[in-house]
Amino acid sequence: MNIRLKQMLTMLFFLSVPVAQATGVTYSITGTLYEPMTQPHNTVFNGSFNWDGSAVLNLHGTMNSTMYITDDVNPIPGVSFPLMRLDHQLAQNVDGNIVTTSVFLENTTDVFYSGGYKTGDMFRYGSSNFGPNENVPNENAYFSFSFDKSTMAGVVDSLVYADCTPGGMMGEFCMTGHNLGGTMSGRPLSLEISAVPVPAAVWLFGTALAGMIGVSRKRIVVA
Repeated sequence: MNIRLKQMLTMLFFLSVPVAQATGVTYSITGTLYEPMTQPHNTVFNGSFNWDGSAVLNLHGTMNSTMYITDDVNPIPGVSFPLMRLDHQLAQNVDGNIVTTSVFLENTTDVFYSGGYKTGDMFRYGSSNFGPNENVPNENAYFSFSFDKSTMAGVVDSLVYADCTPGGMMGEFCMTGHNLGGTMSGRPLSLEISAVPVPAAVWLFGTALAGMIGVSRKRIVVA
């Protein structure tokens, strides 16, 4: 292998390493909570995240408001409600092998009345249901889940969500679901986590490297 080819391969290698380390492996996630009072509709979060071996990165996805039919193409006023885009990953915890992370609709973890997103709460942030409140009301929503980092298996009972948008419940209540039973008895049903196949570009990159090495070896033999 000539010096110029070595230099080029070395440069390409070091350019690719930081990207791989920064993003890790990409996983898709689908979390479903059973809603006995809104059948046949359940609460479903569909999204993806990157796992670099120690932390969850770039968690985001969509979640429906179960009280309404989801229709982003031809919404019907009063009947349908668009999917919520949860793009703010603001909380994460690692306890042994169990990783728990949460993603929010708004860029804040304040979901419920007194602030924060404690499982079991139900009144939205800034609610005036208990009298005057100095907190500015918002319409937040969030989804939380856990998985075992040694196997990447999801922990179904860890699923928690809250929907405090107009598509949730009426008034100051939020639509919620968790393993203790949400505001309308919503409970965890299933959690699917699976690795996303490596993009074709990466395979092409590897093939190109192999081809360049092969050509270099052939030239050496001919010489």
